[in-house]
Amino acid sequence: MKCVWKSMVTAGMVCIGISVCADSTEENLIHATFKVYNKASTGTGFLLRDPSPTASPTNVILITAAHAFKKASDESVLLVCRTQGEEGWKRFDHKVMIRNGTNELWTAHPTQDVAVIRCTLPPDVKFFALPRTAIASEADAQAAGLTVGSRLFYFAFPAQIEANKAAFPLFREALITSYPLFPATNYPTLYMTAPTFAGDSGAPVAMRLPNTSIPLVLGLVVTRTRKDDKFTSDDFTFSFKRDLSLGSFVQAEYILETLKLLDADVTPGDERPE
Repeated sequence: MKCVWKSMVTAGMVCIGISVCADSTEENLIHATFKVYNKASTGTGFLLRDPSPTASPTNVILITAAHAFKKASDESVLLVCRTQGEEGWKRFDHKVMIRNGTNELWTAHPTQDVAVIRCTLPPDVKFFALPRTAIASEADAQAAGLTVGSRLFYFAFPAQIEANKAAFPLFREALITSYPLFPATNYPTLYMTAPTFAGDSGAPVAMRLPNTSIPLVLGLVVTRTRKDDKFTSDDFTFSFKRDLSLGSFVQAEYILETLKLLDADVTPGDERPE
């Protein structure tokens, strides 16, 4: 099976050297999306193909919200991967080192909640690593017609919930509620009609494009929105937070900027965290 990605300006990326390549946009994104677990912080991450000339098919770039790494305790997180055998799909917890002592191994955007890190996956893990052209520049997003009311979808782990024992993420849909959207320098984060929860942070927000099964990633989930309320009676008062069914995502232009920072950090012989 062959999946062909045609960007707005260039064409001709064939899915080679990956373990999953689906016919649908949604299936390709679900196979690129994984839970990022730590006892102090859990989020969602997605995989990008490592474009380094010496990279093997299992060398990938993990993208998530920076706070998922910053709040994590210890030196590692678990990337909750998946394998597939005669008995079907199974979860496979893979340790990814994010610190060496106090030294942070990830690359973060200086102003936005975005982090990326190179890592190597075990050979039996089933995944789909997106091409870098799947990350929308501002020009790509505008060319795709992104505006208020545009329909988006994403995969995540709300409240750390997994779809099944194999640790697949849950499919969600949303509409963009913000306006205006551009330039991204003025509007780095956008609201969408989606109830987001702890565990969703880092989830890729995407839209479908015609004539390709590769999603166009427009950003990643960073916050949820809740309203503080109080209930008062003659005997007691208590406070509670009410979900407004509003989430927000940082625009993909800042993911591209973070990837450029990662590229600048690479030197010959650099080791990838396992």
